[in-house]
Amino acid sequence: MTVGEDNHRKGEDGTRRARRWLDATTRVAKSWTNADRVAVGRLSFEWPYGGQPFSFDLGGIMRGDTFDNQLFVAESKMYDNARDQGTHYDKFVAQCYVLSRDHPRLADHYMYITWSPFRADNWSDQLTEKAVVDGLLKPKNRKRVFDLEGEDEARALIDTDVVKQVADKLWLIVLSDKQEELVVSKKHRGWILQRETEEEDV
Repeated sequence: MTVGEDNHRKGEDGTRRARRWLDATTRVAKSWTNADRVAVGRLSFEWPYGGQPFSFDLGGIMRGDTFDNQLFVAESKMYDNARDQGTHYDKFVAQCYVLSRDHPRLADHYMYITWSPFRADNWSDQLTEKAVVDGLLKPKNRKRVFDLEGEDEARALIDTDVVKQVADKLWLIVLSDKQEELVVSKKHRGWILQRETEEEDV
C-alpha cells in the first residue's frame, strides 16, 4: 500500500468515525458523507476562481433545542499529531467563508473534527474572526477566493460581516479513541429516540 493510499484509507476511516460519534451524541437527526449519493450538491462546491472543486467530509441535520433542524458541514482529520493541520484549517475556514457568502442557506454550523490539537500556542484563537481572516489571506486562498496575489488587495475585498458569521458558526472538536466510546450506546439511543417519537405523537 502506498503512502497516498494509506492516507486515503485513514481519511475515510476518520470520516466514518466522526460521523458515528456525531450520530451517537443524539443531537444529529440525519448525517451523510461525501461518499453518499445524497451528498452531491450538499457537500461539493467550487472555488470562485480557478474552477477547482472542494468538498466537506460530512454534513447533516441537527436536532433538539436551539439546534433543531439546523444544517452542519464538517471536516475530519484523523491525525496522531499536529502535522500540517494548520494549513488544512486555513483552507477549511476559506471554504466556510465561500459557503457562507455564496450559499448561506446550506449550513448553520461549520465543524472541524480532529484527533490531535494543532497550533497549541494560539489554540484559543482558532474560532475567532482573526483566524478566518488569516486563513483567507494565505496565498492559495486569496487566489482562489478573490483571484488576487496581493495581500492588501485581498484584505480590502473581505466581507467582515461574512467573516463574523463564519466565526460564530465554527466548532473545533477534538476526539480520541477512548472518547469515541464515551457516548450514549446504540441501544440507549434507540430508547431516547423512541421516547421522543412517543412524545411527538401525544
